[in-house]
Amino acid sequence: MIEDILGILLLAAMAYYLWFLWTVWRGLKRSVSPGSNDVLTVSIIVAARNEEQNIKTCLDGLASQDYDPARFEIIIVDDHSNDRTPALASEYSRDHSRVRIKVISCESPDRAHGKPAAIACGIEAAEGEVVLCTDADCITPRGWLRSMAGCFAPDVAFVAGPVAERADGKFLPQLQRLEFLGLITSAAGLIGSEAAIICNGANIAYRKTAFRQVQGYGQMTSSCDDETLMQRITARRVGRVVFNSDPRATVLTETPSTFRDFARQRTRWAAKRGRYDNPLVLVRLIALFAFFVCVLTAALASLMLPDLRVLVLAVLVLKASAELVVLRAGARLFGIRFRLSYFLIAEILHVLYIVIAASTAQIISMRWKGRVLEQ
Repeated sequence: MIEDILGILLLAAMAYYLWFLWTVWRGLKRSVSPGSNDVLTVSIIVAARNEEQNIKTCLDGLASQDYDPARFEIIIVDDHSNDRTPALASEYSRDHSRVRIKVISCESPDRAHGKPAAIACGIEAAEGEVVLCTDADCITPRGWLRSMAGCFAPDVAFVAGPVAERADGKFLPQLQRLEFLGLITSAAGLIGSEAAIICNGANIAYRKTAFRQVQGYGQMTSSCDDETLMQRITARRVGRVVFNSDPRATVLTETPSTFRDFARQRTRWAAKRGRYDNPLVLVRLIALFAFFVCVLTAALASLMLPDLRVLVLAVLVLKASAELVVLRAGARLFGIRFRLSYFLIAEILHVLYIVIAASTAQIISMRWKGRVLEQ
């Protein structure tokens, strides 16, 4: 009896997961390529908190963009740093007068804290038609701005772009980079299928009018982030949301240096707790989580219930095969290579990792750069 119930639940969950992967695979074919749109005025906004080790490298990339300097500005928003981040950014601004660089602080006591509030602060000072965001620990290629701006057809309100973790030959970073590729592939595919759920704030752009039309991040707590904004734009039908698959737009971000840092980062990303304008987004995420819970439960139960073992093994093989097809499609799209051996190792840990990270994110308070994140 128990075997039958678990088997039915597992098959139903597997059917949903296969449909989800098919949605991603189909959407990858619908990502956009940039056209020629170099007349837009753009405000690049970077929220920086305690980034004295990275801010100069970040600014080097932003200041060297292949775009008319008269048509873009760089706004560094100091998000309550207690190191030399704002001072270093100000020094850089004085030494590089070819581009417009503003360094502002977001320190008003009546403001919410966190990245959303800092970005909103930067938008108040922005003069561009389009807001382009990245993070202070990222490296932007020379053609990044031109590529992202080129995706703004008249009906486009929001553009998500590719992000990759920096290459490292070590074992753990390679696994992390592969998992990150899975996230970006899922983001691109879901956006292409008009089912936008996730994006990466290290590479997004949107019209300033769209931001204001949806009242920005809403409550602006630290769990209302770039994905929240994208979903608000989608739910309120302000304009199209597209994914830019151009490799020239790929932003590079740091790979977490230790497994502990990796676990904290991914758990922080999972700590959304249901801030969604469209309730279907939450339903889809719960259904995905339910799939992983079903697989883990059935796998553990099969230790005591031999009749379940063949079914569990078949589901795991089918899961890995479908994920490999989708991941390879994403890797081809973004020009990223990975080894099959790393994929197989990651598959062994995948189910347990998802269940633990998603569960932990809902029950504990997360800290980031000395700040407890609001939920």
